[in-house]
Amino acid sequence: MRPDESQDMLDAAIRNLLTATAEVNAAISKFPAELSRRAAPTALASSPRRFLVFCAFVRLMKNQQHFFTSTTSVIVVQVPRAWPTDDFDYVADLSFKSGDRSSLRFKSFCHPSRTKKGNWDFQPSAYLDAQKVVVFLPKGAELHAEFKICADTNVELEILDDRHLDSLARQMEVGPLSKEDKALLCKQDPRYIDAIFRKGRSARSALARLKELTSKTSSSRRVLPLTSYGAAGTWGLDLKRDLELWRAGALHWADVDKGVLLYGPPGTGKTSFAISLASECGAHLVEASLAKWQSHGHLGDLLKAMRLDFNEARESAPSILFLDEFDAFGDRRKFSGDNQQYCSEVVNALLEALDGAGGREGVVVVASTNLPERLDPALIRSGRLEKHIELLPPNAEERASILRFYLPELADFLAIRQAAGALVGKTGADLELLARKARQRARVANRSLMIEDLTEHISERIKLVGADLWRICIHEAAHALVAKVLEVGTVSRIEIFDHTSENERSHETHGATWIDEPVTPFKTERYFRADIAVGLAGMAAEELIFGYRSTTAGGSPRSDVAKATELASQMVTRFALGRRLSTFPEEIDQSEGALFSIIPDLRADIDLILDAEYKRSKEILESNQEALIKIAGALRDEKFLAGERLAQLLNHLSSDEISGFQQLFQGKPGLLVQPGTSP
Repeated sequence: MRPDESQDMLDAAIRNLLTATAEVNAAISKFPAELSRRAAPTALASSPRRFLVFCAFVRLMKNQQHFFTSTTSVIVVQVPRAWPTDDFDYVADLSFKSGDRSSLRFKSFCHPSRTKKGNWDFQPSAYLDAQKVVVFLPKGAELHAEFKICADTNVELEILDDRHLDSLARQMEVGPLSKEDKALLCKQDPRYIDAIFRKGRSARSALARLKELTSKTSSSRRVLPLTSYGAAGTWGLDLKRDLELWRAGALHWADVDKGVLLYGPPGTGKTSFAISLASECGAHLVEASLAKWQSHGHLGDLLKAMRLDFNEARESAPSILFLDEFDAFGDRRKFSGDNQQYCSEVVNALLEALDGAGGREGVVVVASTNLPERLDPALIRSGRLEKHIELLPPNAEERASILRFYLPELADFLAIRQAAGALVGKTGADLELLARKARQRARVANRSLMIEDLTEHISERIKLVGADLWRICIHEAAHALVAKVLEVGTVSRIEIFDHTSENERSHETHGATWIDEPVTPFKTERYFRADIAVGLAGMAAEELIFGYRSTTAGGSPRSDVAKATELASQMVTRFALGRRLSTFPEEIDQSEGALFSIIPDLRADIDLILDAEYKRSKEILESNQEALIKIAGALRDEKFLAGERLAQLLNHLSSDEISGFQQLFQGKPGLLVQPGTSP
């Protein structure tokens, strides 16, 4: 035989072999894959947890006929994030007959996350060479692009079905499970399942011990009632009612508040409010912050951590997603330098998450900040964080309520209310610290808690009397009088506090005046100037009556002078309502004191406005000095003026500088004028 003939015969044989192999593979592929439904005892012998996964997977795959009848198919199965991933690969291997597990027929794959460097540590081609592929993907995790392209179906694996739990309970002889038992089980770590379902042992008893264990863990976080949080608490109670209606199907999610921004000084209870809100609403709480997300690594890790927290909130709805230190995200208009792109991508990702392209039903976002002026406006617009509430230190009644909560043994003591009255300006965190100190004092003495344990830690009260008390009365009466004359709004309440503490700084609050400020479609120069005049009225009255001023109008970022300065600064830098028509670019943070050193004339422009309004305020007070004395006298005697009593005192004022604001606009609560922070 010639060499050429031998080579031809060999080539023909190879072609025939390849053709036969292709025909065999084609025949195999057309033969439907079968699910091994009788492997449940094997799964149960492995572990109760894997038995539940097996039951859920078989039920899911029964409805995926395309996967079994098609020549090739890729299915992505979304699985609970907290569930051990080994269970899924084990169950997939068990669920298909051994012949289907060959490299040509079937492969399963537990999809991992990217590495810390942002790369994938696997090659999809190693799995896509099989005809049938099942990809198990944790809910909310990123799917490799190649799997996105070729996936025929994307489904969710729902484990812990009632029927499967009942079946497991019967086979393990652990007794029946109630509806409450199953609900509790669904909220726990899946790793507890094997410990709960022990052959012949009561599952209900195990669940009771688990519930006791988790309650002890959570009891370390004391939950204040929402009524302790003022306006924020009122909003929270409204949300609680709305969530109850939403759960019952009586309210559409579109009609529920989507989020709230809490702002105010440190220690006022923004974090504890989120905990209380979740507790009273019976909602799952997810706590997050930019710092927490950044701790995961580079930008890709940060964005992944952000997505996972939002996904956890969606999976556990109804949920409260708490974003602490919200100002850390910054404002895109002010980003610059090397970090501009990085910071912008973070804010853009957060905006996308807040918009909830994948659905945000059942998730309420609560954000907190001490610096609301540093936020990107897009973050707090309607549809995102649409409600904005200022959290201030609690008033006397709220302080008493908080003390009773932390010290229930002393709730019936009248001294609790008296102690609360002595703690003006104290935050919820301050009151919790006092309660801990009181309990510590009782423990050291090895006895029950006494009211003295609390009062011992309250600084000695110094009664405001004589000229000091009269100065505070004059100061607050002046705010109310000038507000009435200039018709800035409606003065609704004046209050003084006739005591202080030896440790309090001189600028702490001794009184407050509440003014319902008008709602305006825009603000005029006269509007700004009238607000400034009201803010400076207290110190002007002190100079008028006593001949010199005190520290009551300054000393803190929320003081009368600080607020007046901020208003004048806005007039000059943002609205061209000063001496010059130029304004500063929007990217400049006008609240920064550095502007004064950058633009020397700026302070002079602001002082010009402040000086003019201080003089105007003093002139109004001189014209109405008799009325000023009368209002201050009533305030000294009664400590609190409101309603008809206050209206009578303000009705007989004379001035030709009426601005007419009340005739133009309707009022709304808005302005609080006081020497320091609110009570």
